[in-house]
Amino acid sequence: MSRTPAVRTRVSAAERLVARACAARRGSTSAAARRTAELEWLDALSAELGAGSDPAAALVAVPGSVPVCPHALAAARGGGDVGRALVSDGERSSTVRAAAACWEVAAASGAGLAASLSVLADSARETERVRSELEAGLAEPRATAWVLACLPAVGVALGAALGAAPLAWLVGTTVGRLALAGGLALEAVGVAWSWRIAASLEESL
Repeated sequence: MSRTPAVRTRVSAAERLVARACAARRGSTSAAARRTAELEWLDALSAELGAGSDPAAALVAVPGSVPVCPHALAAARGGGDVGRALVSDGERSSTVRAAAACWEVAAASGAGLAASLSVLADSARETERVRSELEAGLAEPRATAWVLACLPAVGVALGAALGAAPLAWLVGTTVGRLALAGGLALEAVGVAWSWRIAASLEESL
């Protein structure tokens, strides 16, 4: 049986909201991997500098420079302005931007770059610890949101078990289809809203 335009619109909106929630979760996982790579890069670069390497040579020697700061790596290899290139690499990363600031201060004042990067790594590590605790605290509310989203399906199953035939009414009548579409849309909005609140808390760190 064909859907009415109103039903199609509500179902489409519900699908978009669920897709956005899933995309946000994938983005969060990707961001966590990037932060881990940046922290490992800071630790390795600090170790190279602590061993007495020249800053540009240390940047080239650290394998993590390839994914974290490709522009700075190219500048270091070509004798360019590494500090400016790090600023470009840090457009989407506060950690890399902070590393660029440390690099420029060290280049201008002669201050030790290894010490400042080590402090930056410790700060990034502490921020990641707090973020992990926050994610652990948000796991229960997220799980609760999914359980609440599944309760209507449980209600339909119970109704069917009692012989009320709720599915026949939901898909076999105009009012039922409208109610089903509206319910799906509201469920999707609720789940997406819950995930968005959690994501905004994570992004604030």
